[in-house]
Amino acid sequence: MNTKVQTILKQISSRRDTLLQEYPNLASQVQAIKSTMATNLKESVEKATTSLKGKGCHVLFAKDAREAQAQILKILAGNQRVAMSKNSVFTEIALRDYLKSNMVEVLDTDLGERVVGTKVDAHPWIASINTPIPNKEWVAQIKDEIKQQVAHMEYGITGAEAIIEQNGTLALLESEGNVRFTSNLPYNHIVVAGIDKIVPSLEDALTVCRAISVYGMGTDILKYISFISGPSRTADIEFRMVQGMHGPKEVYIILLDNGRLAASENQQWDLLKCLHCGGCLVNCPKYLAEGLERGYYYTGKRAKVLAAFLEGSKQANDEDCGDCSLCNKNCPAGIQV
Repeated sequence: MNTKVQTILKQISSRRDTLLQEYPNLASQVQAIKSTMATNLKESVEKATTSLKGKGCHVLFAKDAREAQAQILKILAGNQRVAMSKNSVFTEIALRDYLKSNMVEVLDTDLGERVVGTKVDAHPWIASINTPIPNKEWVAQIKDEIKQQVAHMEYGITGAEAIIEQNGTLALLESEGNVRFTSNLPYNHIVVAGIDKIVPSLEDALTVCRAISVYGMGTDILKYISFISGPSRTADIEFRMVQGMHGPKEVYIILLDNGRLAASENQQWDLLKCLHCGGCLVNCPKYLAEGLERGYYYTGKRAKVLAAFLEGSKQANDEDCGDCSLCNKNCPAGIQV
């Protein structure tokens, strides 16, 4: 058994229990937010689309993974290099393999993914949870190299933890700062997000980000949270509004359906509530036994939810993994499997 994994998970569990004493209503707040979204998904998509366009974003709707892939390739317009951060949605649409098959070089900006080679998505936030990390000097050097490379790239692709329906603002959460590089330094920012990421307000977005941090990582809030409201703009020059002065000139938002609207219509609420925070993995014996090798999506009964929108998910491991129910107990969204 990998002692690094056990140590990390034990630390997360301990810190989470302490933080939940400070935020006793966090789970109920998240459940209310996600339930509202799940039951009114189509309407939320329409409102969010209007708000995003009002902020100057190019908004595209992708009905499935293949359509999302094609849209991204079209936006790249023949550009053969792109920076990409870590996000569960990229595994869902198999974006990395698709881009490479189309001769597009992908620069991974997540340090953990750099270390492990992104062969298996072992954890939603800690790609290197099962892999030794070299010394701090090496980490600092790699981070600097990433920043220098991204600064000279035309396109950066990220996910989003929340899309605020009310004002078209995106919330990006991370612990390294490299997602901020990816979204801010290139001239063009491409965002891919499942439509289940839509929330009503800024307060709701902060609640979701806190829940991800507390339940998944055992911290009050991850080190970096970025709010993006369309292309960068300033009126400092002769009091005229100019776009693209301090960040990307163009922001493309791909709203991914891939079965989510059908799930809402069929009242499969649990499939739409998952935050991909990793809280269900912290105390899961099945995760330690097989999740690290297969990928966290395919861990025990939780695969019913985690792999819901993955192509071929019917073949995901669905065997009974015991009756400890720890994954249910430790889910901020209240999902029961």
